[in-house]
Amino acid sequence: MNTLLRAVVVAAFGLALAPQPGLSGDSAATKTAAAPVDVEAAEKLYKRQCRACHGPTAKGLASYPKLAAQPADYIEGRLRQYRAGETLGPNTPLMAPRARKLSDQDIANLAAFISSLPG
Repeated sequence: MNTLLRAVVVAAFGLALAPQPGLSGDSAATKTAAAPVDVEAAEKLYKRQCRACHGPTAKGLASYPKLAAQPADYIEGRLRQYRAGETLGPNTPLMAPRARKLSDQDIANLAAFISSLPG
């Protein structure tokens, strides 16, 4: 990924991923500043864990949905739901085991990376 795109993604989503006062789950731990988005790590993780089903540009394949250009908060929310064991649809058995392995930072990184991809 080129340096300019990486800088744009970090700038655009760094603030969006910071905890917002008054939202559910607001605690002392979440009031601290979010770690910077690591686009390079997200791109590697996407290629390793997501690309086979969602495609090389996250535009979806077969029954796997398009993720490109979805809002970061939507992607982050879905990954957190899968990680928590919620059933969200027919692909839950495939998504949940992968999401359980993701840290909060992995989820934030993936959400920022995927939402930056053109739809």
